[in-house]
Amino acid sequence: MKMIKTPFQFAFFVATIIGIVLFAFQYIYFVLSDTPIDYYYLIIVSVLIWLISYAVVYFLLEKMITQKIRLLYRTIHNYKITKDEFPLSMNEDLLSVAEDQVMEWAESNREEINKLKEQEVFRRDFLGNLAHELKTPIFSIQGYILTLLEGGLEDESVNREFLKRASKGVDRMTKIVEDLDVINKFESERIKLDLRSIDVVQIAKEIMDDLEIKANERNIKLVFNSNYDDAILTICDRDKIAQVFQNLINNAINYSEDGKQVEIRFYDIEDNVLIEVSDQGLGIEEKHLGRLFERFYRVDKSRARNKGGTGLGLAIVKHVVEAHNQSISVRSSIGKGSTFSFTLKKFKK
Repeated sequence: MKMIKTPFQFAFFVATIIGIVLFAFQYIYFVLSDTPIDYYYLIIVSVLIWLISYAVVYFLLEKMITQKIRLLYRTIHNYKITKDEFPLSMNEDLLSVAEDQVMEWAESNREEINKLKEQEVFRRDFLGNLAHELKTPIFSIQGYILTLLEGGLEDESVNREFLKRASKGVDRMTKIVEDLDVINKFESERIKLDLRSIDVVQIAKEIMDDLEIKANERNIKLVFNSNYDDAILTICDRDKIAQVFQNLINNAINYSEDGKQVEIRFYDIEDNVLIEVSDQGLGIEEKHLGRLFERFYRVDKSRARNKGGTGLGLAIVKHVVEAHNQSISVRSSIGKGSTFSFTLKKFKK
Protein backbone atom coordinates (compact mmCIF):
# COMPACT_ATOMS: atom_id res chain seq x y z
CA MET A 1 0.00 0.00 0.00
CA LYS A 2 2.98 2.30 0.54
CA MET A 3 3.57 2.21 -3.22
CA ILE A 4 0.03 3.56 -3.88
CA LYS A 5 0.35 7.34 -3.95
CA THR A 6 -1.90 8.54 -6.77
CA PRO A 7 -5.68 8.17 -7.27
CA PHE A 8 -4.95 6.39 -10.56
CA GLN A 9 -2.87 3.77 -8.74
CA PHE A 10 -5.54 3.35 -6.07
CA ALA A 11 -8.33 2.85 -8.65
CA PHE A 12 -6.17 0.33 -10.53
CA PHE A 13 -5.42 -1.55 -7.30
CA VAL A 14 -9.08 -1.69 -6.15
CA ALA A 15 -10.33 -2.76 -9.59
CA THR A 16 -7.69 -5.50 -9.73
CA ILE A 17 -8.67 -6.85 -6.30
CA ILE A 18 -12.36 -6.87 -7.30
CA GLY A 19 -11.52 -8.57 -10.59
CA ILE A 20 -9.42 -11.28 -8.88
CA VAL A 21 -12.07 -11.93 -6.20
CA LEU A 22 -14.91 -12.28 -8.73
CA PHE A 23 -12.74 -14.46 -10.97
CA ALA A 24 -12.08 -16.69 -7.94
CA PHE A 25 -15.78 -16.86 -7.02
CA GLN A 26 -16.74 -17.83 -10.57
CA TYR A 27 -13.99 -20.44 -10.72
CA ILE A 28 -15.14 -21.96 -7.41
CA TYR A 29 -18.74 -21.95 -8.67
CA PHE A 30 -17.78 -23.89 -11.79
CA VAL A 31 -15.80 -26.40 -9.71
CA LEU A 32 -18.53 -26.96 -7.10
CA SER A 33 -21.34 -27.24 -9.69
CA ASP A 34 -19.40 -29.76 -11.82
CA THR A 35 -19.85 -27.42 -14.75
CA PRO A 36 -17.10 -27.45 -17.38
CA ILE A 37 -14.82 -24.45 -16.84
CA ASP A 38 -14.99 -21.97 -19.69
CA TYR A 39 -11.73 -20.04 -19.23
CA TYR A 40 -12.50 -17.76 -22.16
CA TYR A 41 -15.78 -16.75 -20.50
CA LEU A 42 -14.07 -16.23 -17.14
CA ILE A 43 -11.39 -13.97 -18.61
CA ILE A 44 -13.91 -11.89 -20.61
CA VAL A 45 -16.20 -11.40 -17.60
CA SER A 46 -13.27 -10.64 -15.28
CA VAL A 47 -11.87 -8.04 -17.67
CA LEU A 48 -15.29 -6.41 -18.04
CA ILE A 49 -15.76 -6.36 -14.26
CA TRP A 50 -12.24 -4.91 -13.86
CA LEU A 51 -12.97 -2.16 -16.37
CA ILE A 52 -16.32 -1.30 -14.78
CA SER A 53 -14.81 -1.36 -11.29
CA TYR A 54 -11.90 0.79 -12.40
CA ALA A 55 -14.19 3.33 -14.08
CA VAL A 56 -16.54 3.57 -11.09
CA VAL A 57 -13.76 3.86 -8.50
CA TYR A 58 -11.81 6.32 -10.65
CA PHE A 59 -14.91 8.50 -11.20
CA LEU A 60 -15.86 8.52 -7.51
CA LEU A 61 -12.30 9.27 -6.40
CA GLU A 62 -11.89 12.06 -8.91
CA LYS A 63 -15.20 13.63 -7.89
CA MET A 64 -14.52 13.36 -4.16
CA ILE A 65 -10.84 14.32 -4.17
CA THR A 66 -11.07 17.18 -6.64
CA GLN A 67 -14.05 18.68 -4.80
CA LYS A 68 -12.25 18.47 -1.46
CA ILE A 69 -8.96 19.78 -2.80
CA ARG A 70 -10.58 22.63 -4.75
CA LEU A 71 -12.51 23.57 -1.62
CA LEU A 72 -9.23 23.56 0.29
CA TYR A 73 -7.51 25.75 -2.31
CA ARG A 74 -10.51 28.06 -2.46
CA THR A 75 -10.20 28.51 1.30
CA ILE A 76 -6.46 29.15 1.03
CA HIS A 77 -6.59 31.53 -1.93
CA ASN A 78 -9.92 33.09 -0.94
CA TYR A 79 -11.54 32.84 -4.37
CA LYS A 80 -13.52 30.28 -6.37
CA ILE A 81 -11.44 27.88 -8.43
CA THR A 82 -12.97 26.15 -11.44
CA LYS A 83 -11.84 22.96 -13.07
CA ASP A 84 -10.35 24.87 -16.00
CA GLU A 85 -8.48 27.30 -13.74
CA PHE A 86 -7.05 24.57 -11.56
CA PRO A 87 -6.72 21.24 -13.42
CA LEU A 88 -5.87 18.20 -11.32
CA SER A 89 -4.04 15.17 -12.65
CA MET A 90 -5.10 11.83 -11.16
CA ASN A 91 -1.64 10.52 -12.00
CA GLU A 92 -0.08 12.82 -9.39
CA ASP A 93 0.23 12.36 -5.65
CA LEU A 94 -2.47 14.96 -5.05
CA LEU A 95 -2.54 14.64 -1.27
CA SER A 96 1.20 15.19 -0.93
CA VAL A 97 1.08 18.15 -3.33
CA ALA A 98 -1.86 19.63 -1.42
CA GLU A 99 -0.10 19.01 1.90
CA ASP A 100 3.06 20.76 0.71
CA GLN A 101 1.13 23.77 -0.56
CA VAL A 102 -0.99 23.97 2.59
CA MET A 103 2.17 23.89 4.71
CA GLU A 104 3.69 26.59 2.49
CA TRP A 105 0.53 28.68 2.85
CA ALA A 106 0.49 28.16 6.62
CA GLU A 107 4.15 29.18 6.88
CA SER A 108 3.62 32.32 4.81
CA ASN A 109 0.57 33.18 6.90
CA ARG A 110 2.54 32.59 10.07
CA GLU A 111 5.24 34.96 8.85
CA GLU A 112 2.62 37.53 7.88
CA ILE A 113 0.91 37.23 11.26
CA ASN A 114 4.24 37.61 13.07
CA LYS A 115 5.03 40.64 10.93
CA LEU A 116 1.64 42.15 11.71
CA LYS A 117 2.20 41.54 15.40
CA GLU A 118 5.60 43.23 15.21
CA GLN A 119 4.05 46.16 13.34
CA GLU A 120 1.34 46.42 15.96
CA VAL A 121 3.92 46.48 18.75
CA PHE A 122 5.93 49.07 16.83
CA ARG A 123 2.83 51.19 16.17
CA ARG A 124 1.83 51.04 19.83
CA ASP A 125 5.36 51.88 20.99
CA PHE A 126 5.63 54.67 18.44
CA LEU A 127 2.37 56.32 19.47
CA GLY A 128 3.27 55.97 23.15
CA ASN A 129 6.74 57.41 22.61
CA LEU A 130 5.41 60.24 20.44
CA ALA A 131 2.89 61.18 23.13
CA HIS A 132 5.63 61.01 25.76
CA GLU A 133 7.99 63.18 23.70
CA LEU A 134 5.34 65.84 23.08
CA LYS A 135 3.94 65.77 26.60
CA THR A 136 6.96 67.42 28.24
CA PRO A 137 7.14 70.55 26.02
CA ILE A 138 3.33 70.86 25.94
CA PHE A 139 3.04 70.76 29.72
CA SER A 140 5.92 73.22 30.05
CA ILE A 141 4.34 75.67 27.59
CA GLN A 142 0.98 75.27 29.31
CA GLY A 143 2.53 76.00 32.71
CA TYR A 144 4.36 79.13 31.52
CA ILE A 145 1.26 80.51 29.74
CA LEU A 146 -0.98 79.90 32.76
CA THR A 147 1.54 81.65 35.01
CA LEU A 148 1.60 84.63 32.67
CA LEU A 149 -2.20 84.76 32.44
CA GLU A 150 -2.53 84.63 36.21
CA GLY A 151 -0.53 87.80 36.65
CA GLY A 152 2.98 86.98 35.55
CA LEU A 153 2.51 88.93 32.33
CA GLU A 154 2.67 92.19 34.29
CA ASP A 155 5.72 91.07 36.24
CA GLU A 156 8.72 92.19 34.20
CA SER A 157 11.03 89.96 36.22
CA VAL A 158 9.39 86.78 34.83
CA ASN A 159 7.29 87.59 31.74
CA ARG A 160 10.11 87.72 29.20
CA GLU A 161 11.90 84.72 30.73
CA PHE A 162 8.74 82.60 30.69
CA LEU A 163 8.00 83.58 27.09
CA LYS A 164 11.53 82.50 26.13
CA ARG A 165 11.02 79.13 27.85
CA ALA A 166 7.65 78.67 26.17
CA SER A 167 9.31 79.50 22.84
CA LYS A 168 11.93 76.78 23.45
CA GLY A 169 9.12 74.28 24.02
CA VAL A 170 7.51 75.30 20.74
CA ASP A 171 10.88 74.96 18.99
CA ARG A 172 11.26 71.44 20.37
CA MET A 173 7.82 70.37 19.14
CA THR A 174 8.52 71.96 15.76
CA LYS A 175 11.77 70.02 15.49
CA ILE A 176 9.99 66.76 16.30
CA VAL A 177 7.37 67.43 13.61
CA GLU A 178 10.02 68.41 11.06
CA ASP A 179 12.05 65.24 11.76
CA LEU A 180 8.92 63.09 11.46
CA ASP A 181 8.15 64.78 8.15
CA VAL A 182 11.67 64.00 6.90
CA ILE A 183 11.29 60.33 7.86
CA ASN A 184 7.87 60.17 6.22
CA LYS A 185 9.30 61.61 2.99
CA PHE A 186 12.08 59.02 2.98
CA GLU A 187 9.62 56.18 3.61
CA SER A 188 7.32 57.38 0.84
CA GLU A 189 10.34 57.93 -1.45
CA ARG A 190 9.47 61.59 -1.94
CA ILE A 191 13.04 62.78 -1.31
CA LYS A 192 15.34 62.91 -4.31
CA LEU A 193 19.04 62.71 -3.62
CA ASP A 194 21.49 65.10 -5.27
CA LEU A 195 24.20 62.52 -5.96
CA ARG A 196 27.61 63.90 -6.77
CA SER A 197 31.29 63.17 -6.28
CA ILE A 198 31.91 64.36 -2.70
CA ASP A 199 34.94 64.25 -0.40
CA VAL A 200 33.56 62.67 2.81
CA VAL A 201 36.69 63.61 4.76
CA GLN A 202 35.94 67.28 4.11
CA ILE A 203 32.34 66.81 5.29
CA ALA A 204 33.55 65.14 8.49
CA LYS A 205 36.05 67.97 9.11
CA GLU A 206 33.35 70.61 8.75
CA ILE A 207 31.01 68.84 11.19
CA MET A 208 33.87 68.34 13.65
CA ASP A 209 34.63 72.06 13.49
CA ASP A 210 30.96 72.88 14.09
CA LEU A 211 30.84 70.65 17.17
CA GLU A 212 34.27 71.55 18.53
CA ILE A 213 32.96 74.05 21.11
CA LYS A 214 30.46 71.51 22.46
CA ALA A 215 33.19 68.85 22.67
CA ASN A 216 35.62 71.26 24.40
CA GLU A 217 33.06 71.97 27.12
CA ARG A 218 33.53 68.38 28.28
CA ASN A 219 37.20 68.09 27.28
CA ILE A 220 36.37 65.59 24.54
CA LYS A 221 38.69 65.38 21.54
CA LEU A 222 37.36 64.92 18.02
CA VAL A 223 40.03 63.08 16.03
CA PHE A 224 40.69 61.04 12.92
CA ASN A 225 42.41 57.69 13.41
CA SER A 226 44.89 58.64 10.67
CA ASN A 227 46.02 61.56 8.55
CA TYR A 228 43.64 61.85 5.61
CA ASP A 229 45.49 64.35 3.47
CA ASP A 230 44.04 63.00 0.23
CA ALA A 231 40.37 63.30 -0.59
CA ILE A 232 38.16 60.22 -0.26
CA LEU A 233 35.57 60.63 -2.99
CA THR A 234 32.17 59.00 -2.76
CA ILE A 235 28.88 59.25 -4.65
CA CYS A 236 26.45 60.85 -2.21
CA ASP A 237 24.13 63.72 -1.38
CA ARG A 238 26.38 66.17 0.45
CA ASP A 239 23.74 67.75 2.68
CA LYS A 240 22.17 64.43 3.66
CA ILE A 241 25.50 62.79 4.52
CA ALA A 242 26.48 65.91 6.48
CA GLN A 243 23.32 65.30 8.49
CA VAL A 244 24.46 61.72 9.11
CA PHE A 245 27.85 62.92 10.40
CA GLN A 246 26.13 65.62 12.47
CA ASN A 247 23.88 63.09 14.22
CA LEU A 248 26.52 60.42 14.77
CA ILE A 249 29.28 62.74 16.02
CA ASN A 250 26.85 64.71 18.19
CA ASN A 251 25.60 61.46 19.76
CA ALA A 252 29.17 60.29 20.27
CA ILE A 253 29.95 63.51 22.18
CA ASN A 254 26.77 63.20 24.25
CA TYR A 255 27.52 59.66 25.36
CA SER A 256 31.31 59.80 25.74
CA GLU A 257 32.77 60.26 29.18
CA ASP A 258 34.46 63.55 29.97
CA GLY A 259 38.10 63.71 28.93
CA LYS A 260 37.74 60.93 26.33
CA GLN A 261 37.76 61.16 22.54
CA VAL A 262 35.53 60.59 19.53
CA GLU A 263 37.29 58.95 16.61
CA ILE A 264 36.30 58.97 12.92
CA ARG A 265 37.75 56.33 10.63
CA PHE A 266 37.62 55.61 6.88
CA TYR A 267 38.36 52.27 5.20
CA ASP A 268 38.62 51.37 1.51
CA ILE A 269 36.48 48.27 0.87
CA GLU A 270 36.36 47.34 -2.81
CA ASP A 271 33.58 49.45 -4.38
CA ASN A 272 32.63 51.14 -1.10
CA VAL A 273 34.07 53.32 1.63
CA LEU A 274 33.40 52.20 5.20
CA ILE A 275 33.01 55.08 7.65
CA GLU A 276 33.07 54.63 11.43
CA VAL A 277 32.26 57.01 14.27
CA SER A 278 33.45 55.70 17.61
CA ASP A 279 32.92 56.98 21.16
CA GLN A 280 34.41 56.00 24.52
CA GLY A 281 31.23 55.97 26.53
CA LEU A 282 29.46 53.46 28.73
CA GLY A 283 28.45 51.27 25.79
CA ILE A 284 25.08 49.81 24.90
CA GLU A 285 23.68 46.46 26.02
CA GLU A 286 23.25 43.95 23.19
CA LYS A 287 19.48 43.71 23.74
CA HIS A 288 19.12 47.36 22.65
CA LEU A 289 21.31 47.24 19.52
CA GLY A 290 18.60 45.89 17.20
CA ARG A 291 16.20 48.73 18.05
CA LEU A 292 18.53 51.74 18.14
CA PHE A 293 17.38 53.00 14.75
CA GLU A 294 13.68 52.95 15.63
CA ARG A 295 11.88 56.25 15.99
CA PHE A 296 12.01 57.61 19.56
CA TYR A 297 13.78 54.51 20.87
CA ARG A 298 16.03 55.44 23.76
CA VAL A 299 18.28 53.10 25.72
CA ASP A 300 17.98 55.24 28.85
CA LYS A 301 14.92 57.43 28.39
CA SER A 302 15.51 59.93 31.18
CA ARG A 303 19.23 60.29 30.58
CA ALA A 304 18.82 60.49 26.80
CA ARG A 305 16.19 63.21 27.01
CA ASN A 306 18.48 65.32 29.14
CA LYS A 307 21.02 65.17 26.32
CA GLY A 308 18.58 66.94 24.02
CA GLY A 309 17.43 65.89 20.57
CA THR A 310 14.12 64.54 19.36
CA GLY A 311 14.86 60.83 19.54
CA LEU A 312 14.61 60.67 15.75
CA GLY A 313 18.24 61.29 14.80
CA LEU A 314 19.29 57.66 14.30
CA ALA A 315 16.07 56.86 12.45
CA ILE A 316 16.86 59.68 10.00
CA VAL A 317 20.47 58.49 9.73
CA LYS A 318 19.28 54.99 8.79
CA HIS A 319 16.86 56.33 6.18
CA VAL A 320 19.54 58.57 4.62
CA VAL A 321 22.08 55.73 4.36
CA GLU A 322 19.52 53.28 2.98
CA ALA A 323 18.37 55.91 0.46
CA HIS A 324 21.94 55.70 -0.88
CA ASN A 325 21.43 51.89 -1.19
CA GLN A 326 23.95 51.36 1.58
CA SER A 327 23.78 49.99 5.12
CA ILE A 328 24.50 51.14 8.66
CA SER A 329 25.24 49.06 11.74
CA VAL A 330 26.39 49.43 15.33
CA ARG A 331 28.60 47.45 17.66
CA SER A 332 29.19 48.17 21.29
CA SER A 333 31.00 46.93 24.38
CA ILE A 334 29.85 47.79 27.88
CA GLY A 335 32.38 50.09 29.54
CA LYS A 336 34.34 50.63 26.33
CA GLY A 337 32.03 52.51 23.99
CA SER A 338 30.11 52.18 20.73
CA THR A 339 30.95 52.34 17.04
CA PHE A 340 28.50 53.26 14.30
CA SER A 341 29.53 52.11 10.82
CA PHE A 342 28.04 52.93 7.43
CA THR A 343 29.12 52.59 3.83
CA LEU A 344 29.03 54.85 0.77
CA LYS A 345 29.62 54.08 -2.88
CA LYS A 346 33.14 54.93 -3.93
CA PHE A 347 33.63 57.41 -6.77
CA LYS A 348 35.71 55.91 -9.55
CA LYS A 349 37.60 58.32 -11.75
